[in-house]
Amino acid sequence: MLGLVGWWSVQALPANPLRAPHRLVNGQTVDLNPLFKWWTNHSGARPLTGWVHVTGAIVGTNSWGWVVQRTAQSTNGRKKNLEDEKSVEKEPAKVLLLHPPLQDLAEFERLKSQLEGLNRSRAQLAGQETQAKNQAQAVEKEQKNAGRNYSQARALGQEAKKLNQVSDQARSQVKVLDTEIHSLKNKLAQYPNPDRYLIDCLALDANQETQGIPVYDHGSVFQ
Repeated sequence: MLGLVGWWSVQALPANPLRAPHRLVNGQTVDLNPLFKWWTNHSGARPLTGWVHVTGAIVGTNSWGWVVQRTAQSTNGRKKNLEDEKSVEKEPAKVLLLHPPLQDLAEFERLKSQLEGLNRSRAQLAGQETQAKNQAQAVEKEQKNAGRNYSQARALGQEAKKLNQVSDQARSQVKVLDTEIHSLKNKLAQYPNPDRYLIDCLALDANQETQGIPVYDHGSVFQ
């Protein structure tokens, strides 16, 4: 059944599973906002104890969902101390995650691809800036050596000016890209790993297993 397929200082909120508070599970709508609220301060009794924190890597897919190599905080008899969100299984285990967060994965991939493109553009512009700056310095040196050859000195001065303008324009564009890159890094910092998509969500413990693998249900997301 389980066929496997196989520069800036970022200051953002740490990765957390508090996304998509409204889910559809087994034809029933679920509002996770009470659990989200509890999650921020752990004040009082934990609501919706059947919903657990699942984190880990996608190691396969099938027609039901994703196979996740994870560490999960389990309830409903699988572990004791139901309100202890720090009780984590010592050894990673696979789970089958039904109705996985496909939109979240797509958003992560979009952000990552956009960041990679901006980094490439930045490297190219930075190279142009350095090259133009070095050329301008070399021309300015020639200008000084031109001595009283005013026509040559004037021509070299104009060339140096153009090169400095190219360098300044490239530097300005780099600054714009740096702002965009910083914003993207902040968004990616909200995921467990900004370089590789990892599951970080709340899912319902279905109290079922398939071929010895526990089943969890993320639920379908709706607005």
